[in-house]
Amino acid sequence: MNILITGAGLIGAHAARQMVDAGDKVVLFDLSPNRDYIGRVVGKGKADVVAANMLDLPALLTALEKLNVDTIVHTAGLIGGRVQENSYTGATNNILGTINILEAARLRKLRRVVYVSTFGVYERNKITDNFVKETHPIGGHNLYATTKVCSEHLVHAYASMYNLDTIIIRPGGVFGRGFYVGGSTVGMVMRDLALAMIKGDPITIDAKTYGPNEYVYGKDVGLALLLACQAQNPKQRTYNAGTGAVHGAEELAQVVRDVAPKLEVKVSGSTTADKSRSLPMDISVTKAELSKKLCEITWTNYGMRARGARIKTPMIMKCRGAACYALHFRKSSASNTFSVTSRDRQRATANAIVFNRADHPSQHVLLQIWRDLL
Repeated sequence: MNILITGAGLIGAHAARQMVDAGDKVVLFDLSPNRDYIGRVVGKGKADVVAANMLDLPALLTALEKLNVDTIVHTAGLIGGRVQENSYTGATNNILGTINILEAARLRKLRRVVYVSTFGVYERNKITDNFVKETHPIGGHNLYATTKVCSEHLVHAYASMYNLDTIIIRPGGVFGRGFYVGGSTVGMVMRDLALAMIKGDPITIDAKTYGPNEYVYGKDVGLALLLACQAQNPKQRTYNAGTGAVHGAEELAQVVRDVAPKLEVKVSGSTTADKSRSLPMDISVTKAELSKKLCEITWTNYGMRARGARIKTPMIMKCRGAACYALHFRKSSASNTFSVTSRDRQRATANAIVFNRADHPSQHVLLQIWRDLL
């Protein structure tokens, strides 16, 4: 496939990496591409980069024609509070950007458009089930969610009117190594937590900031987007991309204690009493229609040495959502503590990904510390 990805941020760059590794030709279309970040995540020279505005339809059409693109993945847009900082700019950017993507796909007769929405579109107060399903009601309860709901309806309209092949992906709270220019709150707060761990400073986890959320790693969302591009004759066409589990501040604090037992960690404040915030997404249809790779992955012969610590070959971790990468440290038999020096914590701990709690074996937990964070 020849794939154009709008947006070269956290999701776009990790999707590009997945696609490049799968042998696809990729071009990142971004208003102000961070070429250093792209090089670190995707690989230097592995993807073409076009610096242009998605609101500029002629520039978009030129890129599609010049690079012989057959598939678009639309990740670009402002997120959360960034949309509301300037309501006109935020709404115009997100909605008109989607119109341009769809119109370009129609004019160029592309094979598929994959649109990245959000789990924030769900009207959770209207959901009575134990899981959030793709068929549950959606609505615009804030401006950001409104732009996403509007864009989803535009995707459906173009699919119906012009027989455009489309897929919608609704990720959970995405985190990972990024620069968050679009306004990713989850990404920023998880980065701050990881940096605090690496520095070894006392940590206070605010229950409201780190309140119940379905955290999903950027690489996993990238994999979901690759599989959405590859899917043959998908039926539902709208898919959740999460983990199937919700975690809060206390669980995050426990993971920090597990990884860095000597750190002082406490939780402050209280979480929302809204039970709907604790409902995980149902990703059974995602697994069934996209790929089983989304629920089980294993790595072998992966050994990374750091002074005082060795990361063991990862175990297989079965989970309810996007691919979970599980690594764990070999503990010292004498002290039963992690043997990682402060310098090596930056190198080695930064490669520890989702931890599986021994006391909660049915759930994977949530803290991912990405490589080369600093």
